[in-house]
Amino acid sequence: MKPTTGILVSAVLLILLGITMFWAAWNRKPVSAIPEDGHSSVGMSVVLEREIPPFQLMSAQEETFDTATLEGDVWIASFFFTACPSICKMQNQQIAILQEEFAGDDVKFVSITCDPDNDTPAVLRQYAESFQAKPGVWTFLTGDMEKLKEVTEKSFQVAFETQTHSDRLMVIDKEGKLRGTFRATDSTDFLRAKKMLKELLAEPHTPKAKGDDMEEVAEKEEPRKQTMDSFQLTDSLDQPFDSKSLHADIWLGSFFYTSCPGSCIMQNMEKAKLRNDFKDRGLKLVSITCDPDNDTPAALAGYAERFQADPDRWYFCTGEFDYIQKIGNDFFDIKVEPQYHSDRVFLVGSDGTVIDSFRTSQKDQMESLHKTLDEMLPPAKEEASPTETEKKD
Repeated sequence: MKPTTGILVSAVLLILLGITMFWAAWNRKPVSAIPEDGHSSVGMSVVLEREIPPFQLMSAQEETFDTATLEGDVWIASFFFTACPSICKMQNQQIAILQEEFAGDDVKFVSITCDPDNDTPAVLRQYAESFQAKPGVWTFLTGDMEKLKEVTEKSFQVAFETQTHSDRLMVIDKEGKLRGTFRATDSTDFLRAKKMLKELLAEPHTPKAKGDDMEEVAEKEEPRKQTMDSFQLTDSLDQPFDSKSLHADIWLGSFFYTSCPGSCIMQNMEKAKLRNDFKDRGLKLVSITCDPDNDTPAALAGYAERFQADPDRWYFCTGEFDYIQKIGNDFFDIKVEPQYHSDRVFLVGSDGTVIDSFRTSQKDQMESLHKTLDEMLPPAKEEASPTETEKKD
């Protein structure tokens, strides 16, 4: 080969190599400075300037937390799981910084786990302490995975699976509207988030009309339509139960299902408190499953033991689902679907008429129910003092 030929070939090769390197550099994806855990989830388009409907989940303190209580506050929602070694940890460290910087400014923080099987309330309490989360300011939430997924995907429009979640902070204004999303682990985004918080804090707020929502207000204004006088089911002892047997009693009715890990447990805990407070005053309780295929009398009996339910005072009932659905509609005037029900308890008078209903997740409504029961129930019977003959015996 002639020297000139070799030089020409080398030049061509160098040009091709240069083009290849330029193409690779141009198409190379940027490398993040933050280590990835492989659990970050994107892919859903988040629409801003839209209202986030209130939702209820279980807090680390094992109490129902309702985001409706955040009305008038600027707040941040985020997603995590306690076993995550890096991204979630760094994200929550940034939230801890915001908690300190905006202390006293009515900024609240709501962190939702995507690993409820492992992130029990006890685990969440310990995790919260590691970030010095202030009670009433920074709340850690868990619940049934289906409920968590529904809340996250429908309300925040982000993907959500077990140990898979969005790594963004969702900023909500005083009116309950989503105003921005920011990556806490990105320094520029974090500064933008702080700037938005200051802007939202300066905005005015117009309190909403009292009431759970407009639909419920409208429902309360209409007279009740109770078209069923009584109902018959099967209790946890596999014995027939007839609501007529409670004639002359004041009782509370509700719906639940035994596999529900969150709201049903909290609802029945509230009923158990009322049972304890009025144990000597004749209050009766009726809990009707909305999952009769799985909630057999035996399953109900095991569930009742968790609440130390006296089968003569607290009846856990099952039956055919179509009939249970009819009870919900015709007796309580409430919608019941498989594993779906209201968190309300219904106050039923001695004539079998539903008097009112109260949300177990609302502290003020439960206080109102307690006051109403105190007024309606007869006083506790005093134990008769032993006679002189009995004393001698």
